[in-house]
Amino acid sequence: MAVKAVAVMTLLSMVWAGCGGSSSKALLPAAELYSMGKSEYENKDYRKAIDHLQTVVYSYPGESVIDSAQYYLAMSYLGAKNYTLAGIEFNRLAVNYPSSPFVTSALFMKAVCSFEETPGNYALDQSELDVALRQFEDFIIDHPQSEYVADAQKYLNLAYSRLAHKMYASADVYLRINALDASKIYFQYVVDNYTQTEYAPQATYKIAEIEFKRKNFDEAKKKFDDFLAVYPDHEWGKDARSYAVESAFKGGEKALEKKDYALARERFELFKQSYPQDRRAGLADKYLKEIQTHSGDSTSVDKAGS
Repeated sequence: MAVKAVAVMTLLSMVWAGCGGSSSKALLPAAELYSMGKSEYENKDYRKAIDHLQTVVYSYPGESVIDSAQYYLAMSYLGAKNYTLAGIEFNRLAVNYPSSPFVTSALFMKAVCSFEETPGNYALDQSELDVALRQFEDFIIDHPQSEYVADAQKYLNLAYSRLAHKMYASADVYLRINALDASKIYFQYVVDNYTQTEYAPQATYKIAEIEFKRKNFDEAKKKFDDFLAVYPDHEWGKDARSYAVESAFKGGEKALEKKDYALARERFELFKQSYPQDRRAGLADKYLKEIQTHSGDSTSVDKAGS
């Protein structure tokens, strides 16, 4: 009989061992399991940390360490770069334990998970990035005093920059194939919606360049001048200044071609006044004399020779 009892106990032990560690871990106190899981998380042993912390979360729902276990379970998934499950666990903490001291951090981390789930390459689908944007924006509004606000703003800037890059690249493609209307629409979208990104000044410059390509020289000059006023230290400033001067001169030539002599005279006189040292100042004088011949206006002769 004693031999049979020993055999039964041995068989049960084998069955328990074969069922895995979860049942045996459930026999440990919640605080001990939590301590083990947190230690493993800190040592970056995320697989073991998840195993222990999951046991606390699902087997000890009423324990005082439950929200802490829930938080570090989510952080362990984050450490393992399983952003989907990490986001789910952070959300569960916020929903199930709203009074937990970890809630603010969990909401921030949830937004981080949404950001990290989006492909880093701007050319790939960025639809999930809108979710992250809303979460970071809501976080900043709802928790303005949080220590995470500065980091949330950095993530927002990264997200805006990535979206701006995607839109700017599309605009550039249209520009290269000379689809100027479509290109301008995309560049303008960048200017209007992603002003704080590095792509806004570039898009502003490109819109001015489009006007130049269209031979809308007055508008091109205005936009290049605006670019220089808003972004005086931009690396494209030298080119913008060259374009502005050329636009001013070509505006006069365009008016002359259309035989709008009054406008042509106005443009060339303004060009001489604004850019007296430019190599085309002499040619402007020549044009003014030609205009005087056509218009018979002696005033032009005086101004052209002055």
